Amino acid sequence: MIKIIGIRVVDRIKETGFTQKILSKYAGLITTRLGFHELNDGVCSREGYILLHLKGDPAEWKAMNEELLLLGGIEVQEMVFVDDSAEPYPDGIRTNDGVRILGVLIKDGSINSVEVQNLLTFYGCSIRTRLGVNERHFGEPAGLILLELAGATEEMDRLESDLRLLDNCIVRRMTFGR
Repeated sequence: MIKIIGIRVVDRIKETGFTQKILSKYAGLITTRLGFHELNDGVCSREGYILLHLKGDPAEWKAMNEELLLLGGIEVQEMVFVDDSAEPYPDGIRTNDGVRILGVLIKDGSINSVEVQNLLTFYGCSIRTRLGVNERHFGEPAGLILLELAGATEEMDRLESDLRLLDNCIVRRMTFGR
């Protein structure tokens, strides 16, 4: 099983210290961490996001998640990849005002990597952040791509739909509403 945790920190200045304390306690579970927030010449957003790629014991994942949920000022979501690619997942909230994260697991990455790359290039104006991770999925090589999407909901939906049509690709979604 592959597990990705998404954390929306409502007020980075106020809440990050509490969140970081818990993440430090469970640092041995975290293989990859990506943090981001809106930043431009006129704005440094107080809202931030953290994506965690986890390893280890699922019971420890649950304990970490429970501690995070006790904090005020954050929202926690998850995506799970299991061997059954047909596993249903929650659709989340569809809104232009939220943040949508896609996880794309490419089983036997060498077969589909060109097709996936072509789609990501085609929909490039909808992808704000991209992180690629080499992964093992039930003992087999795989590629894991995490995407933060932006822009028109219809375009994000088309990208997600087109990715789901590819053989050996499993797609999961997290959506944080505002």
